[in-house]
Amino acid sequence: ERTDAGLSRVGIRVIEEMNRVGMLVDGTHTGYRTTMEAMEVSTAPFIFSHCNAWEVFPHYRNIRDDQIKACAASGGVIGVNGLGEFLDDPRATSASIFRHLDHMVQLVGPAHVGIGLDYVKNTGRFWNWLRDNPDMWPEIDGKPHTDTDFAQPEQIPELCELMLAQQYSEDDVHAILGGNFARVAREVWR
Repeated sequence: ERTDAGLSRVGIRVIEEMNRVGMLVDGTHTGYRTTMEAMEVSTAPFIFSHCNAWEVFPHYRNIRDDQIKACAASGGVIGVNGLGEFLDDPRATSASIFRHLDHMVQLVGPAHVGIGLDYVKNTGRFWNWLRDNPDMWPEIDGKPHTDTDFAQPEQIPELCELMLAQQYSEDDVHAILGGNFARVAREVWR
């Protein structure tokens, strides 16, 4: 939305119902105020399925440290996004993904960080669709985004090597690769 008005009364009821029926509440693609209010209302672990750290790279889609901390306090997980436009390197290198991941791990611990690459196989077709539908992502403004890459699943082994080289334990790496999201799903889903 153009403005971040926070949760409406209906929004509060929706989150309460999501908690009741066992649906994950995901703050990705949501404004700062709305996510903070949603995390206050939710009684279940909260997730950001694919977001990066504002403090590493200030982009409107990235989340701030207090959002990361609030998500962790809920028992939730943040999945690091692999879109170069949201990283500090448009090439979406493993090193740039690791910088965001490591920032979050240093802030809240490895139990609250995951991988959420937001992978798109056919990027040309994706960017063309967004250019043809500018209301879906207004920042495109008809400009080509061919200078921005998506991280590829084939980069995961290199990302694991980066984590291990920085003394992440094998258990932490397994948790980050999917164990943390699986834990939250087991806690929330009914």
